[in-house]
Amino acid sequence: MSFFRICFLLLFGVFVGCAQAQNLQGDAPFYDPVGLYLTWQEDPTSSMSIDWHVLEDELNRNTLQYRELGGSWSSEIEADAIDFPFSRRTIHRVNLTGLEPATIYEFRFGESSKVYNFRTMPADLSTPVRVAVGGDTMHRQRWMEKTARQAMKYDLDFVFILGDLAYADGLPPERQRHRDTQTPRVENQWYSFFEAYKNTLITEDYRVIPMVVTIGNHEVRGGYYFRDDRRPDDPPYSDTDEWKQIVAPYFFSLFATPGLPGYGLLDFGDYLSLILLDTDHVNPIENQNDWLRQVLLERSHIPHVFPGYHVPAYPSVRDYNDDVQARVRANWVPIFEEMNVEVVFEAHDHAYKRTHPIRDGRVAANGIVYIGDGAWGTVEREIGSRQSHEAWYIAEAAAKRHFILMTLHGTHRHFKMISSKGEVIDEYPQLQSPGR
Repeated sequence: MSFFRICFLLLFGVFVGCAQAQNLQGDAPFYDPVGLYLTWQEDPTSSMSIDWHVLEDELNRNTLQYRELGGSWSSEIEADAIDFPFSRRTIHRVNLTGLEPATIYEFRFGESSKVYNFRTMPADLSTPVRVAVGGDTMHRQRWMEKTARQAMKYDLDFVFILGDLAYADGLPPERQRHRDTQTPRVENQWYSFFEAYKNTLITEDYRVIPMVVTIGNHEVRGGYYFRDDRRPDDPPYSDTDEWKQIVAPYFFSLFATPGLPGYGLLDFGDYLSLILLDTDHVNPIENQNDWLRQVLLERSHIPHVFPGYHVPAYPSVRDYNDDVQARVRANWVPIFEEMNVEVVFEAHDHAYKRTHPIRDGRVAANGIVYIGDGAWGTVEREIGSRQSHEAWYIAEAAAKRHFILMTLHGTHRHFKMISSKGEVIDEYPQLQSPGR
């Protein structure tokens, strides 16, 4: 091949690459938002909530179009604009409803936009549903991404994270600290969280995996509503939306669900319910008791009901007798037992654990299994290192970063615990009991 032909082919390749990165109707490059996040505010079989983050010079990128895969684009839908706290970014949010179950939809932010897609949840469990469950996602961005890449090998339907997401503590960037050097941050820690999400929780064909979250102590200034060691400019606790938005500004802006007051639920058709609880972060544990009992009672016909929250009732690392842990056991565990809950998800301890089935404070065949303890992207902690006595309730535990692959199919549940290196560290198959 001649030298001139080689040069021609190289130049042609550069031209094609540039053309693919340009709007076919002009010279503007394809638009791709700096942040993108999917979750649900309503039934996931027929809805999707889409957030995208725009910069100051992109505020006109405030509309979205969608269509069934290969169909015709909808008219433009104008987004709600939400301030991104302590940032020059703005959150744009559209909640799509009236969708078909188990259907792929494409979406874009104008004709010159990159086209992404999502898959609605199925109408029933005649085919398996796969969920990656975890907590405590990002001491290091690379650790969050490493675990997420392992999870993405399993054709996930969504991810369920139980608090301590970006470790920004509800603070502006200049008051956030690098975990290694303790120097102030230049950029908002949440930027890294959403960069990791975009780097890993999107498939090669641009399917974005939704995420459902609960609140943790590192979403809140001071960590807990009762802390009295906040800065003088932080207001004292009051059970108001205004106070909650001040002490957890990112959580209530960046995530449509659970939203205020900080706990809630998400029903997937008539086969799955996630109960999203707050372990003393902006809501006292006791304040959720009546609500919790009522929503569990109303879902007694649902085959798969999973409460999820941050601080564990049955810790693998911390002291069993610590105040928050003890109050979770005193308040919520009796309600779980009364309402025949069978599996509960916990986090916070930066390790993995699965308990024996527990009822009435002892191991029992008809008891509840508690699974966690939140080490998606954090430094691992040694099992039992902060316990004041031997943890009688632990069946399996490991000081490893991990996620929990939950598979639901009909009445069957299967839990496979997989480390960030891809090794199976525990497995727990469970047939749906006749109790519910």
